[in-house]
Amino acid sequence: MRDWWTMSRGESLGLAGISLFILVIPWLRGLLTPQLVPVESTDPALLASIHDLRKKEAAWRSGGWKGDSLRIVKLRPGQRLELNRADTLELRRIRGIGAATSRRIVDYRQRLGGFLRTEQLLEVYGMDSLTYEVVLKYLTLDTGFVKPLDVNGLDLEGLADHPYVGWNLAKKIVAYRRQHGPYTRGVDVLGILALDSLDRYRLAPYLAR
Repeated sequence: MRDWWTMSRGESLGLAGISLFILVIPWLRGLLTPQLVPVESTDPALLASIHDLRKKEAAWRSGGWKGDSLRIVKLRPGQRLELNRADTLELRRIRGIGAATSRRIVDYRQRLGGFLRTEQLLEVYGMDSLTYEVVLKYLTLDTGFVKPLDVNGLDLEGLADHPYVGWNLAKKIVAYRRQHGPYTRGVDVLGILALDSLDRYRLAPYLAR
């Protein structure tokens, strides 16, 4: 490193400028950084909101967020739900049923038009026999809420969406309807389309007589 007295005038000035800049940086930082001054509020509503937020933050930090809207209270032994009316949140109160299963049950129920037998829960994706035995203890079933399949009003897609119809049978129902006009009774589908015994057994209860 060169000595101070052996440097040229330009080099000396440059070194002095760098040293001055290094010394000035902390002062500039303090000058440009905004100083946050706590402001006290006397608004009761604002103070209450701040207090509530602080409580929620403390609860989240201590054990995770547990908002009231997400807290599911499980049913006690002896308590029951009606299968054709319970919504997804109510179904989640049954031990063994989570969010995904409750949505599948409600979706399948809508496609069916309602459950006629509790055993139909075994047709829901993800429902096994062990879970079904547990769930069964918390359910009642009112078949009065079941809606018959509208074989004259539904289009091809609507008919095919029914779990017991599907695309092949839906095409036959629509084709016959176009050729011969509306069905006199929904149950006429069974004889006209010559369904096999399994299809007749599953579909017949959903056809108007």
